[in-house]
Amino acid sequence: MSKITISVDNTCDLGEELYKLHNLEVIYFGVVIGNDLYRDTEVAPDDIYQAVEKEGLLPKTNAALEIDYRELFENATKDGGSIIHFSMSDKLSASHANALRAAQGLERVQVIDTKSLSVGTGILAIKASEMVKQGKNVPEIIDETKRAIAQADISFIIKDLNYLYRGGRASGLKLLGANLLKIRPSLIINKDGKIIPDKKYRGAFEGAVKQWTDDRIQKSKDANKDLVFVVHSDINEEVAQGVITAFKKSGFKKVLRFITGPTLTTHVGRNMIGALFIN
Repeated sequence: MSKITISVDNTCDLGEELYKLHNLEVIYFGVVIGNDLYRDTEVAPDDIYQAVEKEGLLPKTNAALEIDYRELFENATKDGGSIIHFSMSDKLSASHANALRAAQGLERVQVIDTKSLSVGTGILAIKASEMVKQGKNVPEIIDETKRAIAQADISFIIKDLNYLYRGGRASGLKLLGANLLKIRPSLIINKDGKIIPDKKYRGAFEGAVKQWTDDRIQKSKDANKDLVFVVHSDINEEVAQGVITAFKKSGFKKVLRFITGPTLTTHVGRNMIGALFIN
């Protein structure tokens, strides 16, 4: 059987340890701070916070380049192998389109729009890697992946809209109203891969996170209880542990915790926490 390579965008937030554990090839993005362009592995979330809050800069993210995808795809298929690449939602980044263009004219290359971001992309790449180890072929992996995409449920809650406002993803009026009324918005990834508003919570952030967690657990009744992913930016440790403990008490066997990488951090800032499970 020819080799099947699984690759993923670094925006999946899994980290180098899990990349190695699951034999994942990785495509890296760029982050622009001021006039300088960095590979996203060269920037930490603290660098983003420093740039925004102390230097008044607005960091931006750069999608991975078509040439980077092309090099990866050619290397993976040159000896008769196949590659399946998992990209973040094409509604959120140009990376998916870049990967598709890079795949043109090459055989045995599959580019999957995960219709998700962060660990929503990562969990699909991990599942695909496990299927490769089980001896499944490319069509079988693609079919199971498409089912998982349709069943993924991912939501985030954010303390404030400051970073979304700076990045042009929230209006000044929304920012003012949210701050005055202490509105803590939650966001979901819909079936088209777009980030859309969900419920709004009011009051102290700690209480809002608890309400959001209760709602997430209520919605997880039909979930695969083997695993839930929790991802967050800079947040109070007690708040993060409260979410993790609640999911464990609700019956999830394993809770995997991740910290947002520079791409997601650039857009959401501090005090964001999200959870993903597969129904």
